[in-house]
Amino acid sequence: MHKTIADSENSKVRYLTRRMAAVAVLALAATTMIGVTSASAAALANTTWSVSDNQAGATGVAYRFEFTTATAGTIGSVTATVPAGTAGTGDAGTVYGLGAGTASLDTATNTLTYTVTNPAAVAVGVTVYIEFTGLTNPTAGPYTSTVTTMNNAATPGQLDTAASSSVSIAETSTVVTVEISKSLTFTNDTPSFTLQMDPSSTALSDQTKAVTVTVKTNAGQGYTLAAKDTGLKTLAPIHTIPAASGGVAVGVATADFVANTFGVSAAVTPGGASSATVQGAGLAVANNFVGYTSLGETLVKATKPTGNTADILVLTNRLKIDYDTAAGTYTDSITYTATPTY
Repeated sequence: MHKTIADSENSKVRYLTRRMAAVAVLALAATTMIGVTSASAAALANTTWSVSDNQAGATGVAYRFEFTTATAGTIGSVTATVPAGTAGTGDAGTVYGLGAGTASLDTATNTLTYTVTNPAAVAVGVTVYIEFTGLTNPTAGPYTSTVTTMNNAATPGQLDTAASSSVSIAETSTVVTVEISKSLTFTNDTPSFTLQMDPSSTALSDQTKAVTVTVKTNAGQGYTLAAKDTGLKTLAPIHTIPAASGGVAVGVATADFVANTFGVSAAVTPGGASSATVQGAGLAVANNFVGYTSLGETLVKATKPTGNTADILVLTNRLKIDYDTAAGTYTDSITYTATPTY
């Protein structure tokens, strides 16, 4: 048995995926996936614009835009208006919430455009951050930008739009910039485990194993922790042990847990003021068990930073068998992904 873990603790990244995969008789890990479409447009929320240097005529400036989507859809590009006189290249810098892409400045229309290389569905409420670099500031004055998300049609249409917060380009001022590194620490105390089971023994036919994962982050809007698995099965001939339920929406009480199924229950203890809670109607009930899914589902969601004390999530895995479960070595690979929202 084995388990692979890919994670990066305390690194300076915007979206940090902590992956742990374990191939054993059982192993666990996590991910988040979201994607829907909608035709109704709305105003972007929390739309802000900031600059790395607010001096008039300053060169090599980065313009940073952040907003929260209001309409689900496939975003093909994002535009942001800038003041007349803005110059430079407007190259793509750091981007979160969208896939890789290219960026440019059109001085004829005074518009910055970020174009997604491979557009994908983006849900409502996703925070997007786009940085355009290599710009030269215009003359002094207060300015706002109109930020617009566009779909990926042959003739792009508007999804959402909103005016940003005001930016002051000044002739004389003292610009104070404090950069706080983005950090997320994700740990798992059980890289792998093995259960020896025997249908002839009550003690050995119904077993549990608790796995504790922790998350500590300064992400301003919290994080999500998700999990998916490949399924508990043998290699050849193939035998499988089904999930206890179809996912976090439907739970199975402890007394109703049936033989020949595999499930997990969850309990979270916020270390600080992250407001972390267990997700899903089935999983949110104490001591309920649910099944892992192959596409992955969110187990925990936090809306604020954790503070200096990590949030603790205890996952209690349960496997129950009888003589209907074929003998053999069953393995699973479960992946956990922690995704911060800065």
